[in-house]
Amino acid sequence: MQSMMLTRKSGAALVGSGRGASARSVVVRAQAQEPTSSRRQMLGFAGLAAGLLVGANQSAHAIGIELIDDKSKKLDYNNNIADQARDVDIDNNIRTGRTQARADKQFVVSRVAENKKRIENDVKGYIDSKAWYFATQELRRQLGNMSLDMNTLVAASSDKKQGAALKKDFFTAVDNMDFAIKKKDQAKALKYQEESVAKLGEFIAFAT
Repeated sequence: MQSMMLTRKSGAALVGSGRGASARSVVVRAQAQEPTSSRRQMLGFAGLAAGLLVGANQSAHAIGIELIDDKSKKLDYNNNIADQARDVDIDNNIRTGRTQARADKQFVVSRVAENKKRIENDVKGYIDSKAWYFATQELRRQLGNMSLDMNTLVAASSDKKQGAALKKDFFTAVDNMDFAIKKKDQAKALKYQEESVAKLGEFIAFAT
């Protein structure tokens, strides 16, 4: 019996000692965590203070907004180019500037002359180097507005029949050159490229 009582007491003592140890461990953990949380708080306060200082510095160097009144420039709001481009009631040729450009004959002639220069130099250069893709693309770029520009010059000429014939001769030579480029026939491409330049030169001489 005594041994049993001793065993129970010792077991109770062990249980009690175990609870005490766990309690002490909890306290120790709590105390160990307190410095970490305090460091986090200090870092948070430091970040907040730095943000406030940066904001104050930026506000100190802020530049005032300058208000500009366009009315003081006396702009013509009834004939504004930007407004014309957005006005769907105006003819599309006027909105895009085509009508204004074609009203100036010398400007149209200069455009056609620039097309001639690039066909004479750039297109020929691509044919010489057998860069067929680039030759085709460059030719397309130069022909983009040429037909309309040539029509404008024909309409402004005194002999519209002759002007139309010269235009037709030029585009016939261009078609032959384009076909030779597609076939990668360098000899024929160069032949019709030279012919195209000559025909376009004749047309420009007629228009001017």
